[in-house]
Amino acid sequence: MNITMLICIVFGAVLLLFSIKKLKLRYTLLSALSGMAAFFAADFITLFLHTELPMNAFSLSVSALGGIPGVILLVLAQTFLP
Repeated sequence: MNITMLICIVFGAVLLLFSIKKLKLRYTLLSALSGMAAFFAADFITLFLHTELPMNAFSLSVSALGGIPGVILLVLAQTFLP
């Protein structure tokens, strides 16, 4: 899966969330962008801890839809679950 496909999946999920919850587009996009930034920062930090966050459609969708709490959930799941 290439990066273009992942970006399309993430933005599609964000727009789906926008249409379901009827949130303002600005708030939804800022939440998704902060989640993606937190995911990439957490991915960088976990390299030093000898664990790695998998970069796939599921984890990017969780980070975009869940924002920072979604990224925290991913890091905790990767750390404590085998």
